[in-house]
Amino acid sequence: MALFLAALLSLGALAFPGPAVAEPTRLSVDDAVRIAMERNLGLQVETYNPGIAATDIRRARSIYDPTFSALLLNRGENREAGPTSAFLDRNLSFDANASLDQLLSTGATASAAFTNVWSKGNQGLSTPRSVQPTLTLSLSQPLLKGLGKQVTERGITTADDAMDLSLASWNQVALNTAAEARNRFLTLAKARENLATRKASLAVARRVHEENEARVNAGVLAAFELLDSELGVLAREKDLLDAELGERDAADQLLLTLHLPPGTVLELPDTPWTDVPDPSEEEALGVALRRRPDLSKARTSLGTAEFNEQVSLNLALPSLSLEGSAGVTGIATEYGNAIDDMKSGKNSNWTVGMRFSVPLGNGAARADVAAARLKASQARAEVALLEESAGLEIRAALRALKTRRKQDEVARKGVSVAEIRLASFLKRGKLGLSTTKDVLEAEANLTQAREALSGARADFQSTLTSLWKSTGELLDRHGVRINGDTIAPRTRKGTP
Repeated sequence: MALFLAALLSLGALAFPGPAVAEPTRLSVDDAVRIAMERNLGLQVETYNPGIAATDIRRARSIYDPTFSALLLNRGENREAGPTSAFLDRNLSFDANASLDQLLSTGATASAAFTNVWSKGNQGLSTPRSVQPTLTLSLSQPLLKGLGKQVTERGITTADDAMDLSLASWNQVALNTAAEARNRFLTLAKARENLATRKASLAVARRVHEENEARVNAGVLAAFELLDSELGVLAREKDLLDAELGERDAADQLLLTLHLPPGTVLELPDTPWTDVPDPSEEEALGVALRRRPDLSKARTSLGTAEFNEQVSLNLALPSLSLEGSAGVTGIATEYGNAIDDMKSGKNSNWTVGMRFSVPLGNGAARADVAAARLKASQARAEVALLEESAGLEIRAALRALKTRRKQDEVARKGVSVAEIRLASFLKRGKLGLSTTKDVLEAEANLTQAREALSGARADFQSTLTSLWKSTGELLDRHGVRINGDTIAPRTRKGTP
């Protein structure tokens, strides 16, 4: 996990072969997704959250850090020996104590304490001083409330769940970023195809106009046909200008999405359109249930709610603990002798007992249990709702995919028919069997058919984007990896 977070925080570790980011000369859709993942500022902001969550986990695990305590204390006391006595009892004492406390996974607290007391009475007189070192071991084990690893590590489990939530949130932002980059790329590809179509349309109109000029000069064509062809050229020049504007706007939008410098030249593949077999509804839904970030977050929240419900039931129990201690003390006038006396074990002590407490009525704990149960039920309902929504979204995307595929087939046939029709009108025009308007109309129909095909291709790809985003596999589809691993939610920490 530490390596994963380190790679996440330095998005340059995204392992995907492609051109350099600074000056791309040829940009595929996979490159567009990769560059967007590397450079998107919103994704970079989101990337810090898993790192922050990791520090919370380390903090939660610190409950098992042993606690060391030390005390140095010098005390003095002057007191009259009696109401009428002229003598004063003067007592001096010096404490040097150390202890070590350790929390156990069962909820018990184990302690080891070593205390040293140097005392001296009636300072300046012959009263001997006393040294008392004591070693004490103690244990306090909850038997009802607070018993067990589940309750003891509730903070760790909650922090682990928070990590899962942050990773799922990152994954959602990453999917949105990848989808936006992919769709911007498709928009530019469509705009460039339309631009090429408009250039071809203008070329045909100019050729028709040139042929009309030659035929008018030869006296075999009426002069008004020349006006029709000239108007056709002007109309197509205007359409070309619109297409150029659309292409520049689409390129600028893609550059902005990829956070590349304005004016960067992007060369797209000649055939940017890819096709994949339509998945079955069962297959797509299965992937979605495993990979969708919103479902991952909802299931993690459900796990947290159910865990809190179990913990709240334990915390509503009375407090009953078994407590015990054992110790040994040494007594002497010299410290070394006192240690030897302590080793003999003759001055030993021990305690064992039970401690019980319960708030009368226990209203706060019962309210916490009721609230935890309601939140768990709410989380289960939310998971069910999201699963239903995922199914609806997947089915809609699959239906749209089938429709877009059929539309693509229809558009291809339309282009083929329009090409044959234009070729026929061009031949007939040379024989004087069709007018310039007929030829230009046939050419306009071909232009519309080609643009319809470009639109159908782009719509099909956009539908694929929606489907892969809905299933949560869009990043995998474009080969995006972190340190060679697919980006997926972590397995939630199990609880006993």
